Amino acid sequence: MKFDPLVFAEMNRRECGDAYDAMAWVTDPAAMDAALRRDRLLESIFSSQGSDKGWGFANTKPFTGNLSPGCQLCGQGLWSCLFVNNLCNANCFYCPSSQKDKSVPGTGSLDFDNPDDYVDYLNAFNIRGVSFSGGEPTLTFDRVLTFLKTLRHRQTTPFYIWMYTNGLLITEDKLKALGDEGLDEIRFDIGADRYNLDKVRMAVGTIPRVTVEIPAVPEDLERLKQVVYALGNMGVDHLNLHQLRCTSFNREKFMARNYTFLHGPGVTVLETELTALEVMKYTLDEKIPLAVNYCSFTYRHQFQGAGTRRRNALMVKKGYEDVTETGYIRSMALTGPAEAIGAMNDRLVSAGCDPGRWQVPGKGDRLLFGSSLWEHMDFNGLGLAVSYFNTALRPTLSYRHPFKEVELNPGKKVVIERRAAERDIPVASGMIPAFFDRFVNDPGIPGDPGSMAEVSAYEAFRPGLMEYF
Repeated sequence: MKFDPLVFAEMNRRECGDAYDAMAWVTDPAAMDAALRRDRLLESIFSSQGSDKGWGFANTKPFTGNLSPGCQLCGQGLWSCLFVNNLCNANCFYCPSSQKDKSVPGTGSLDFDNPDDYVDYLNAFNIRGVSFSGGEPTLTFDRVLTFLKTLRHRQTTPFYIWMYTNGLLITEDKLKALGDEGLDEIRFDIGADRYNLDKVRMAVGTIPRVTVEIPAVPEDLERLKQVVYALGNMGVDHLNLHQLRCTSFNREKFMARNYTFLHGPGVTVLETELTALEVMKYTLDEKIPLAVNYCSFTYRHQFQGAGTRRRNALMVKKGYEDVTETGYIRSMALTGPAEAIGAMNDRLVSAGCDPGRWQVPGKGDRLLFGSSLWEHMDFNGLGLAVSYFNTALRPTLSYRHPFKEVELNPGKKVVIERRAAERDIPVASGMIPAFFDRFVNDPGIPGDPGSMAEVSAYEAFRPGLMEYF
């Protein structure tokens, strides 16, 4: 989605419905004050001595220490989250969804009641990381063990596997069973149990990597400062702090806590981001041996969706198309008189270029080409237009869009649909070199989209933390 504050505000208004006007949206003065406070916190974090620090994934994820292998795979788009159920035994005020159905294990729109089908899906889409989530996975612990055993038994290249849990049903026997079957990491939401660390302590030494992953609850800041001391002392590897996301399931509870709401591709809570950065700064100031990362909503919104799009796009793109950093299919067209296009076609033939990398369709007034042929293109007197296509993974055909069936095994197929996102965006002649430098020659480097904002929405991640508005 293109970055437009007015569009986001209207989208959020529709999402929130009648509650919108009663919500405490950030004011301009408060946004300015909060942005200054955030800048000071970040400056303090990154100017501190004695600890590794960095920005991950287009500067949307600040971290200290290091990122867990699971977080790295998530950002790289090589991760699948298997929801083993949709049932929970906790009552966290911040939960963004309903958790009242045992359901069938699944990921995205796909159900996988057979773990072998799931492994075939992972292999078909080159996925290397798997997490078990819910609901609460331990409520269907047999499912977790069945899938974990199958993954380990059938892996060719090792999967990195972790599990999320609130810890309420964790026992030493369950931890031993998970460890014996090869679970790499366990992540505890200790907020579900009033920050009780008994189960976390129990896991250290049994599961190779132990992480605490919680939302940064603003009113719990002082409690969190005590918690990080304990986590560092007991040998916990990582603390992942999330930004609170407001949905219809938690909105009234957030409003009762007098949170300040922010616009964006999703409604978020202002105070939670500042709380996460305060905790990160505190661990550095106190020299607590604990790696901390802040998982902002702008990171999750951009990178998790991009990973799915990219996997799908690579399987359905045509030979003369490319896949952008954000996972969209890019189709570039040289446009102009048929005679000039014909001459360019002859030029590519004479150069011995791979004929699968370009096409002259229809009336012959355009030449579709992939980025590897850019050096052969002569734009003198011709134009450049760029189209983008999105993809969707479905369990069955909808017959509404072009599609490709992907056979996972003789008994299981999935469908990738291809949908036009934007067609024939013209690139001004004076901007063609800049388009090449920014998106074709060296993609993936964060930068100001400038006058190319229309294509940048599909080409590149928007860098940095979200503006407050």
